[in-house]
Amino acid sequence: MPIRSPAVGALYVPGRFSVVIPTRNEGRMLAMTTDSVLDATKWPDVEVVVVDDGSTDDSIVGYRRSPDPRLRILRAAGLGVAKARNLGAQYARGEYVVFLDAHCVVSPNWLDRFALALAEPDVALVSPCFTRLEAPEPRGCGVFFGDAGLEQHWYQPCDSTMAYDVPLNIGACQALRRDVFDGLGRYDMGFSSWGFEDVELCLRAWLFGWRVQADPIATVGHQFREQRGYEVDDADIVYNFVRMLALHVDEPEFSAILTARGPNPNIPVALERIAADGTLEQRQRYDRMRVRTARWFFHHINTTPSASAAEPAEPV
Repeated sequence: MPIRSPAVGALYVPGRFSVVIPTRNEGRMLAMTTDSVLDATKWPDVEVVVVDDGSTDDSIVGYRRSPDPRLRILRAAGLGVAKARNLGAQYARGEYVVFLDAHCVVSPNWLDRFALALAEPDVALVSPCFTRLEAPEPRGCGVFFGDAGLEQHWYQPCDSTMAYDVPLNIGACQALRRDVFDGLGRYDMGFSSWGFEDVELCLRAWLFGWRVQADPIATVGHQFREQRGYEVDDADIVYNFVRMLALHVDEPEFSAILTARGPNPNIPVALERIAADGTLEQRQRYDRMRVRTARWFFHHINTTPSASAAEPAEPV
């Protein structure tokens, strides 16, 4: 089960929250999300940075001359999730940065809760309790690798008034102090369009000596869906998974995880690509910063929960 944190020893530090929202062909969902952040949030100093990553629908048209000074638009073209989030962070002005999907509704207290959790000096990252956009139940609060092939499963929220440690959080909403995000190296720029950039950042945080938390009080309603508004190649998703392993996992666990995933023609292609594209050089850079091993993570953090703890995580 998730590891409960000690009581927060200090009040949160005031500052600006920069909410970075990558978007591509989100339709009316984008306006719903930005309106929720700007109109419902209690935190007094908030900006929204929307990164339009090549939308071909009309979702971004109304933002080109937004009268709200708290809202800015950046234009990109097919960067993918990790690079689009990093671009938004590059132009963000806040002491805190939150990465939010463009199909969400937030609770009024969400940023207050994040600031409280991030006041703990060794907490790198915190995420909310997620619900489906259309219903308040079920609720998921943090995820974990649930089997030998590292399929992701949700935790049900603990009965707690404070944020607590979890192995991983999904990128639908991840909050960090700006200096910590920069110190971690941001989202890994080698990832392809979509997939695993979020959990890799969590894993990296644990291995670099930080903690990852989920807050059961902050809530984000999220549209979980089977299809996105743009095409994502399955080969890219497999590549991202194998890259995550190559960056952090040693043998024999590396091969055992790939074997547990089952036969997949994209895995040999990903391995060939990783051998030549700079992934191994990035691994060496991460090795110099790592203070814990992946084996430590799986033994001490990603432990087996009770049978009632979770359901499989869904596409976002």
